[in-house]
Amino acid sequence: MDKQLDQVINTINKTAFATNFSGVVSIFKDSRAILHKAFGYRDIKNQLLNQTDTVFGTASGTKLFTALGIGALIDLGELTLDTTVGDISQEYRGFINERATIQQLLSHTSGIFDYYDEEIDRDFDNFKTEIPWCELETPKDYWPIFKDKKMKFKPGERFSYSNGGFVFLGMIIEKISGQLYRDFISETVLKPAGMTHSGFFAGNDLPRNTAIGYLEDRCRTNIFQLPIRGAGDGGMYTTSGDLNSFWQSLFSYQIISRNLLSEYLKTQWKFDERRGYGLGIYKRLDDSMFYIVGGDAGVGFDSRYLPGQRITVNILSNITNGEEEIRSTIMESMDEVLKGNLR
Repeated sequence: MDKQLDQVINTINKTAFATNFSGVVSIFKDSRAILHKAFGYRDIKNQLLNQTDTVFGTASGTKLFTALGIGALIDLGELTLDTTVGDISQEYRGFINERATIQQLLSHTSGIFDYYDEEIDRDFDNFKTEIPWCELETPKDYWPIFKDKKMKFKPGERFSYSNGGFVFLGMIIEKISGQLYRDFISETVLKPAGMTHSGFFAGNDLPRNTAIGYLEDRCRTNIFQLPIRGAGDGGMYTTSGDLNSFWQSLFSYQIISRNLLSEYLKTQWKFDERRGYGLGIYKRLDDSMFYIVGGDAGVGFDSRYLPGQRITVNILSNITNGEEEIRSTIMESMDEVLKGNLR
């Protein structure tokens, strides 16, 4: 094995043990696993170890899958990126401008009311809504939270990361498709991507080998801190292997069409001279890397794809913000490796 890569893996291992990392870290080159290692416990109290095929929550990593569900509707001719909220329904008033477009919703520039505004509150472990978490099973269940609220700003005025915008996109998926959000995403995104271990599982009925999410104190689980099921802005579960299959399927146009994927990957907003945002996806401005991230109560998530090298890097953790130290290590130590030195 390349000595440089060997050194990177040793550094990752040292960081994982030093920070008491709990989760899975993987690096794939095409379908070949260069690094695929599990750390810590999926069930702390019962001392059940995480495994490389353990299922983890993705938190906001779900947003790209919602965006691709919208993409499926676009490819079916049900929507366009220029479709406005008013075109879809006149019932959506007040909390969003009726002239806001699907493209603006996907790029966090619509100005929609945000039920969980991270510009105000990022305390994942203690956030609550006016509807009990146990009653939020699908996007339409959030409707009372949106009704009669005021939008944040006019469409296109600025970027504002929006959980509410992606829950609303989930509502649109349900309205147009006539299906539950989770069923539509499973059929149009997860199945074509070969993600056989992924889905929107109920928090009180998780499949076997699913990691229980823990708050930062590692004593309490996240069962009372999250909606019972995912609903557009978060809550999907997956494995590292499924994520590798996902990235390969996305970039071989098995999920949405080539032309539409090209639009999704274009820079919609620049954060700085290096990083930007497309439609549901973060990116390097030079298109060398595309990525999704997620942080929530009991979840730390990061998945990246480098199309030039066909490399996937995944970090899945069942601790609040548990991916942060490992991500820093990987991004600091792998720069040269990610330029094409993997063998």
